[in-house]
Amino acid sequence: MKHLTNAAVLERIPDSDPRANGRAEELAAGHRTGGHPSAHIHYDIPGAAFVVVAPQGGASA
Repeated sequence: MKHLTNAAVLERIPDSDPRANGRAEELAAGHRTGGHPSAHIHYDIPGAAFVVVAPQGGASA
């Protein structure tokens, strides 16, 4: 399994927004159609936010 070692944060949506998950999905889809075809969502537990990220290169096995 490969893990991103250098991901770029594209968007950050606080989970206090009741529509945060859906909004993060929309933003990731928008980035995928743009310049970041591998954009996806992570959940930042300490930061209590949905984070849209994309790889910047480099991976570890």
